[in-house]
Amino acid sequence: MICPQCGKQATGHFCSECGARLPQDSQAAPPTPPSAAPARSPTPSGALADPPVSLVQKPPAPAAVPAAPATPLLSHFGAVCPVCAAQAMHETDVKGLFHTKRELVCGRCGSVFVDQKGDYQHFELTETANPAAEHWQLYKHKTLSTAEWRRIASGGLSTEAQSEADLAAAMTELRQGRVHLQPQTASPILAKAGESTLFVLANISLHEPRSVTRGAYGGPSVHVAKGVTLRVGGFQAQSHEELKELDQGTLVLTNKRLCFSGGLRSLEIDLGKLISVDPYANAVAVRRSGKEKTEFFFGLEHHTYDFVVQGRRYTEPMSGLILKYAIEGLLAAAG
Repeated sequence: MICPQCGKQATGHFCSECGARLPQDSQAAPPTPPSAAPARSPTPSGALADPPVSLVQKPPAPAAVPAAPATPLLSHFGAVCPVCAAQAMHETDVKGLFHTKRELVCGRCGSVFVDQKGDYQHFELTETANPAAEHWQLYKHKTLSTAEWRRIASGGLSTEAQSEADLAAAMTELRQGRVHLQPQTASPILAKAGESTLFVLANISLHEPRSVTRGAYGGPSVHVAKGVTLRVGGFQAQSHEELKELDQGTLVLTNKRLCFSGGLRSLEIDLGKLISVDPYANAVAVRRSGKEKTEFFFGLEHHTYDFVVQGRRYTEPMSGLILKYAIEGLLAAAG
């Protein structure tokens, strides 16, 4: 470059001979401000424009972490908590002195199920954070199988609770006269017109109360000779009633009568003449009009009562309560 002051060849911003400032042909382009968007090519009419590109780079979104697979134990027990029916069960180990307990804990209601010394087929419900929960009230500190806990979580009941509910339902049906029973053995009683047999119970003993008197001498005794003693005083007698067996036979319940056929006695009781029926575990006591003494029938526990509730079959020992409900059902059906 030629210095305009002294006319000599020079480079840079100032002349090395005279020190004059040298003119510059061009300057660097100013940087683009951060807010300025880059130039875009014109977009034809009707075409979609490219979306604006942000100049600030965002970190990539983290990849979704897959849920941990259920353990074989949790898969066998079920992921749903039986107490609150929430899918929040997780498995933990609690080390003890001789045994490491396997616990299944609900993250929602805090219910804890503990295995029974390595028996992963049965778990005990030991605690919960919601003591008002219905299933806690029913099953707290009970040990049930994993199949039962799964059934409870899906809205069912334990085996014991289901049996009790079915028995109550069966007794209600029997008491309301909605059960048609078929005797398991032939009846020794001749049926009357329109009469059907419900129960035939063999080896039943008939008892009735009888007055028994026992007495004793009161006062001192006086020895008058060898082997001879006189009692001084009066004779005191005490009387009470005891049940006495009168006969053994077969008890038959029909839709009209309660009959007993024994080796020595036979009796029939019109159901409409019954005053009361008192049930016992192994007997039933009946009172009827025209008969002063109560009649007891023992030996019911040697028989069974079979019934079905929603396809589930049960066999219960015969009792005075079952016989009483059957009589009540017959009277209800008769109107």
